[in-house]
Amino acid sequence: MSAKPQRLRQTGKRQKILVAGAGMSGLVAALELEHVGHDVTIIEARDRVGGRVHTQRGSDGTPIAEAGAGRIPRSHHWTLDYISRMGLTLHPLYPPKLTNLAFVNGQRCSLDSGTELAQAVALPENERALGYPGIVKTYLLDNLDRLLAAGVIDTPAWPPEQLADLDRLSLPDYLAERGLSQAAIKLLTLGAFPTAISPLMLSRVLAHYDRDGLSIIEDGNDSLPKAIAARLRGDILLGTPVLAVSQFSDRVEVTVVREGRTTTMTADALICTIPYSVLPTVTFEPLLSPARRQILAEMRYVKVAKVAFRMRSRFWEADHLSGFAQLDTGAEIWSPQWPSNGHRGVLQLYQQGDRVTEMDALSEPDRMRWAIEKIEEVFPGAERHVEESVSYSWQLDPWARGAYGIPYPGDLFKWKGRLARHEGRIHFAGEHTSEYPAWIEGAVRSGHRAASEVNEAGS
Repeated sequence: MSAKPQRLRQTGKRQKILVAGAGMSGLVAALELEHVGHDVTIIEARDRVGGRVHTQRGSDGTPIAEAGAGRIPRSHHWTLDYISRMGLTLHPLYPPKLTNLAFVNGQRCSLDSGTELAQAVALPENERALGYPGIVKTYLLDNLDRLLAAGVIDTPAWPPEQLADLDRLSLPDYLAERGLSQAAIKLLTLGAFPTAISPLMLSRVLAHYDRDGLSIIEDGNDSLPKAIAARLRGDILLGTPVLAVSQFSDRVEVTVVREGRTTTMTADALICTIPYSVLPTVTFEPLLSPARRQILAEMRYVKVAKVAFRMRSRFWEADHLSGFAQLDTGAEIWSPQWPSNGHRGVLQLYQQGDRVTEMDALSEPDRMRWAIEKIEEVFPGAERHVEESVSYSWQLDPWARGAYGIPYPGDLFKWKGRLARHEGRIHFAGEHTSEYPAWIEGAVRSGHRAASEVNEAGS
């Protein structure tokens, strides 16, 4: 696959296209289709564009934190290409020359080159002898080396049959099967870590992940979907959820709710970017294929809630700390900074997993209290610096019902070639249909792929 997106070829036939969803995949699909002369209308259930790229802003309009996609690796070349095409500027996610933290068993540890994180937990003698870097290499990076040697990433051969042994179990179960202690497993799964993924899927993520090369977009990551939306000629109909889709030999009809009234829109093709967590609420005639209905029933979406506090000052920097931390409770603390923040700072609790259910059951004030107490454990004194706060739960968003869809052990092979397969005039896109789930990169690539399918189908 190309290192960056290629423009579609002119086919000479102008089509009328509907795109369900104004997230990154839908916007990219519309942009590329318009470029080669098609008429595109986007229908979006929310009252904004961007989908799960959603920057939360303060009372002065400046960014506080990302409710959704919060980091852009420098290896995600397709995303970077669209950022460049839109004339946007990137800033490093992590501040230079400041120390990140880990919080393990109630103990705060520095994550710098001189720290031996393995000392934070009681390890058996053989694991203590390896040390944290040795444990990472033996149990994680050796698998990554196997994947890279296979040379199948971003090729039709993904996932590789010769590495099927790495997709049998979740990462914690795999590590336990290899004899690693629970204490060491805790170290390898610190932070907002989706523990249900397999070692093979984790190896794929690590192959494209460079912690030192993560960026955010100036004035918020939602600047990208907003910039693309501003370039489009066709309509973007916000507040317009899809109720039903009917497919015929010569057209597709989409029933929506528009300004309180039910109406039907007709097109030559539909690009559907609705998350698979929400798609079962849409009626299809004829029914979607049994294979896709099976995936809809099986795909699990990760639970994520984020609570961010704008601080009057970055008090943690007095101790040479970055404001970023990985916790052993399925959480991380982030401290994103934009030039518009000036001397102010942000501490954001990024909680993943079962504890999100506990957060979702709380009232907004209680959720804020819960989150600041967790932050206080790592950055004492944080509460007295709070200026304002925002929160977001992706489970409580009716148009997301979860943060992102990921394959569980065995799913990579069970779903191979089926996640994104079109069904007649209906084409599917979104991070959940890509080989980069949970990333903007996955949404971008899937939107471009769906646009190419529609364009070529009409030639």
